Amino acid sequence: MPRIIYVIHSSPGRTRLRLPWLRHDAKQATSLADDLLRVEGVHEVQVRPYTGSVLCIHDPQDLDTGHLLAEVRRRTGVDVVVHPGEAPPPEEAALLRSLAEGSGVARAASLFFKGVNVDVLRATGGHMDLGALATLGFAAAGAVEVAMKGKLSAPPWFSLGWWAFRTFVSTEEVAIQNTQAQVRQDGGDTPG
Repeated sequence: MPRIIYVIHSSPGRTRLRLPWLRHDAKQATSLADDLLRVEGVHEVQVRPYTGSVLCIHDPQDLDTGHLLAEVRRRTGVDVVVHPGEAPPPEEAALLRSLAEGSGVARAASLFFKGVNVDVLRATGGHMDLGALATLGFAAAGAVEVAMKGKLSAPPWFSLGWWAFRTFVSTEEVAIQNTQAQVRQDGGDTPG
């Protein structure tokens, strides 16, 4: 993973950074917070290892954002800093392209299932596709289970979760398609 410091938000006395590699190194996150608290002018540091977010509250008279970034760079050994509106480094740009185009595995799986779907349509003369076949298969399997057990049991939690997710995706398809993916979220303070 490339080590990059992202400036998410900066205003006098308040700077939020994203250091993605901290998600995998909680010990370094704690160490960085302790180190930054020793910098003159820093009043508070909040580090969230789960998101890689670093929020520094500092006295703008004693420490501006540029000097704070210099301290973070020095203490992490990271030279690459990306400010809002700047183009990401090439490695990150490749990841963003994958997000927009889908991963290679997702594209291969999609191609496979589309091929199977065409085969099902051909075999049924266009009367049934893979979705309809899967629906009928699950309905038949459920009917067989009820017939064998003689009772209608509640579905397992993971099935209910999957149905809830699929219902949401199906009913909110337009909203989902019109929502931009936020690659870097900052905990709600500013749009990522």
